[in-house]
Amino acid sequence: MIATRFGRLALAPAAAVLLAACATVPATSPALDEARALYDRAAGDADAARSAPLELRSAQQALTQGEAALKSGEDMATVEHYAYLARQRSATALQAGETAKAEQAVAASASERNRILMQARSREAEQALLRAEQERAASERARMQAQASSADAEAARKAVEAQLAAAQAAEAKAGRLQRQLTELEAKQTERGMVLTLGDVLFDSGQAELKAGAFSTIDRLVTFMRENPERTLVVEGYTDSVGSDAYNLSLSQRRADAVRAALLARGIDGSRITASGMGKANPVAGNDTAAGRQRNRRVEIVISSTG
Repeated sequence: MIATRFGRLALAPAAAVLLAACATVPATSPALDEARALYDRAAGDADAARSAPLELRSAQQALTQGEAALKSGEDMATVEHYAYLARQRSATALQAGETAKAEQAVAASASERNRILMQARSREAEQALLRAEQERAASERARMQAQASSADAEAARKAVEAQLAAAQAAEAKAGRLQRQLTELEAKQTERGMVLTLGDVLFDSGQAELKAGAFSTIDRLVTFMRENPERTLVVEGYTDSVGSDAYNLSLSQRRADAVRAALLARGIDGSRITASGMGKANPVAGNDTAAGRQRNRRVEIVISSTG
């Protein structure tokens, strides 16, 4: 019994020491709590997790080591050292995340600036292209107007030249016509130009043309061919000797003879009219031989269809 009491007395100091030791181990550490909070903040930050994964892993390891040191009863200096490492690594990760955010903002700003610049340049290019197109269209209009003006000027020049040529041709034709009429010995009257063929071209009382008449007929044919717009009225006349019926018939036959000679030489019959006038419209008195001879004639009236 004495031994048992002695044993209990011997164990009492050891138990006291053990209880004292347990009482000195803290349940938590403010430094570790602060480090854990900072780590959780960093781990929850997507930019920090993306930018500094190694720092976060190191912070987690430091926290694990600090908590293990706290549980094992190591001195607080060691626990606080691990807490310090965890805080530093977490802070570094957060800073890396903030830097990444700033860089992303700068990149986004630069991208937006570049986009705005590209839009501005695109608008400037479009405006420059539009101005160039407008200038090209204006130049084309000016060229076409110049061509039109040139064409108008050329047309006017050609028109003037054509008018001048027509005037010259008309003048030349008028001169040629005048020469032909002069050669035919035609005279201007109120009925037109009149060519007179005397009775010397016919035998007395006959209606057949003599050979000497054909030189005048041929000149008249040439005139008619060169002046297709002209027409002829062939009128036969006699003196007052003989009956009216005889004279009318003779004058018609002589007018028809002249017309037939012209037709034989190719002159269109629609351009020639033959009429017997008998003893009408004498040009001299019938009381003398000379007067009667002048009255026995064929007059050819040259006129124009226009």
